[in-house]
Order: sequence, then structure tokens, then C-alpha cells
Amino acid sequence: MKLISVIIPAYNCENFINQTLESVFNQSIGGNNLEIIVINDGSTDATLDILKEHEKQGQIILINTPNRGVSAAREMGRNKAKGSYIQYLDSDDLLISQKIEIQYKSLEESKADVAYGDWQKFSEKNNTKTLLDKIERKIEGDEEVALFTDFWCPPAAILYSKSIVDKIGSWNMNLPIIQDARYFLDAAIYKGKFVYTKGVMAEYRVSEGTSLSQRHGEVKFVNDIFTNAKQIHSLWKDELKTRKDKSDAIISCYRYCIQVFGVNNEKQLFEEAISKIYEIEPHFIPQKSKPIKYLSKIIGYAKTEKLANIYRKSKLKK
Repeated sequence: MKLISVIIPAYNCENFINQTLESVFNQSIGGNNLEIIVINDGSTDATLDILKEHEKQGQIILINTPNRGVSAAREMGRNKAKGSYIQYLDSDDLLISQKIEIQYKSLEESKADVAYGDWQKFSEKNNTKTLLDKIERKIEGDEEVALFTDFWCPPAAILYSKSIVDKIGSWNMNLPIIQDARYFLDAAIYKGKFVYTKGVMAEYRVSEGTSLSQRHGEVKFVNDIFTNAKQIHSLWKDELKTRKDKSDAIISCYRYCIQVFGVNNEKQLFEEAISKIYEIEPHFIPQKSKPIKYLSKIIGYAKTEKLANIYRKSKLKK
């Protein structure tokens, strides 16, 4: 059996890192087939002390660094990893006991590059665990378009081959909030073969007030989405005239960003997002909203979007 590397970035996670590590130690595939690399990313609580105890017992490989963010921590783990397969795992998420074995076997049998599966949301309060939504979903249609638009699953539910990880290369440091979604997308961009493993593979910890937009601020979150859209726009540029699904996906993303930038008075980003749409369709006319479509035909899309933004702001004030 080939070696699998589990890479865990850890920052101020003293309350749940033991639980996360136990979910790895308890994998059915067996400890001899796993190397567990934990990157302490400058924690200021007791995380490092906890990890040192596990290191003393020979359970983990510990890397201790100043705080540089989760992407940099994952990158350090990637460079250290010796396994033929890579399991990224956030320090507050959990693997089901057969997760790695199931996906390892699936990748070996299918000769695929990426295995992904279902996942379960959960919350924990006063040491009481509550299972929430179960996400059971398979990628449909073009993988690049799906992963760019509305398909996401946490790194815990995915297993990558080292070969596709090497093709992807470094984690995207310019996307501090959605870097894991972009990494998943990059596997498709580099023509990785995907295989779906049905059943819950991982448990994803959530709590009130910790959605991406709430944690980082809506504008910061959407700015990440906008930066990513511009990067993908550039990558897909030669295909956009013949691939309507890809051009529609990019334009839809830009339009979402326009709405958020507008109501948050981010004028420069608002204008830039409109200009990016015109790069794809110089005479763009929206089709879904009849009033927006009608007005765009008369005064142009850019002016219509500015008027629509005034209306959106007025609605928020009420």
C-alpha cells in the first residue's frame, strides 16, 4: 500500500485539534500507511504544547512556523510530504474512520487524480455534538465550470494524488479566503480525472457567525471571488467565444460582485467589474431580469447597473 500524507495547518485550535487528530489516528487504513504533517502556524494558545506531545509519541511530524496564514502552512506541508496521495485537513474538521481507505482504493482502481465525497456539517457546544445538514452531491457537467460556479466541498472530503498536486503547484496566496475552492478548481484546470465516492467522507465544523462572508467581511470575501474570476477569465480567454457555458459563468460571477461592490460603495471595484463584462461581451444585455434587459437596451448595461445600484441601496436603508 502506498504512503498517504495528511497535511493539517493549525492555528489557535487548542479546543479541537485533539479531536481532529484522533479522526486521523483512527483511520482504518492503518498508521503505518500515513504520515501526518501538522504545521503550527504561529499559534498563541496551547496548540503548540498539545502538538509537541503528539510529536513526542511519534504520532505526527510537527513544523513550527511564525504566523503566515493557512495557504502558506499548507504549502509547507505539501513540500514536506512524501506520500503518493495527499489529504488536506483543516484543524477543526473530522474524517470518518474509513475515509482515506475508501478514497485511496477508489483512486487506485480508477487511476483518477481526485476523489471527493459527501460531507456532514456539525456544531459543538458544551462538548455536545450536533449533526446538521448532510451534503450529498456529485459534480455535474463540465468540471471546470461546476467548480468555478456552485460546487464546493471541504478539503477534508477530498483526496488528491501527488501527481495532480505537483501539476497544481503552489497554493494561491492571492486568495486568502477561498484558496481551497480554487485549489479544487485547479485540479480540473490541470485536467485531473475526478471520481466520486458516495457516502459521508468527512464532518465539517460550523458555528453561528462563522460563514466566510461573516468572518472576513462581505467585501473581502467578494473581492476574493472577483480576483479569482479575473484569473479564470484570463485562463479561459481563448475559449470564451466558443464556450457559452464558460462565458456565462464568468459574467454571472462578475454581476454578483457588481451588486456587492455597489451597495458597499466600492466604486473602483464596481466599475472594474463592469469593464470586465464588456471585455467578454462589448454589447452585453442581461436576459434574466426584464426591467434590466429593457433599460440596458435603451441606455446601455453600465448605466443601467448604476441605476440599479441606487435602487438596491435605497432598499437597504428601509
